[in-house]
Amino acid sequence: MIRKAFKVGDTITIRRTSHAGTGYRYALVRLSGGVALIDETIESETEGKPGSMAVQSFTFQFLHPGQAEIQFAYYRDVKEVLYEDVFPYTVVTAEAAAADALKVGGWDEYEPLTEEEKTIFQTCMTLKGVDYIPLLVAKQLVAGYNYCYFCMTRSVTLEPKFGFAKVTIYAPVKGEPMLESIVEF
Repeated sequence: MIRKAFKVGDTITIRRTSHAGTGYRYALVRLSGGVALIDETIESETEGKPGSMAVQSFTFQFLHPGQAEIQFAYYRDVKEVLYEDVFPYTVVTAEAAAADALKVGGWDEYEPLTEEEKTIFQTCMTLKGVDYIPLLVAKQLVAGYNYCYFCMTRSVTLEPKFGFAKVTIYAPVKGEPMLESIVEF
């Protein structure tokens, strides 16, 4: 569900959040392959308030084709270290990415929504009783496009219940987009 393929020269920013007053923070513990850390920042969401949230941002750039790996650890001291899973990435040249994009029928990686994809989603999602908040979308070129939205759900009740769902929408070349399916999980 997270984008795992990038072109040479692409940059990504990975953010981690922690409570500022606890003494815990994140550290980059593994960086391998053709990727480099180009910036790291720490920002407090609410300055001067004890226990406020701190956001650490790590910006990386992919330098050459091949495999790359990134891993973080959450720590306070050497006795209390929690290692995250290793994030593997595939780095390709711009030419290889362009050739891959021409394939019909294959699903793209999940990515943040564009304004057009938000409009398509809002056009089809007129259901009452549950709010669907799209987080990421993957698309498939067919005779038009299939969109698979990864959504957070919230019931519209006195005590809301939260969950996740995949919402599939078909958008023909001509005509209005249509809701195909909703799968809750």
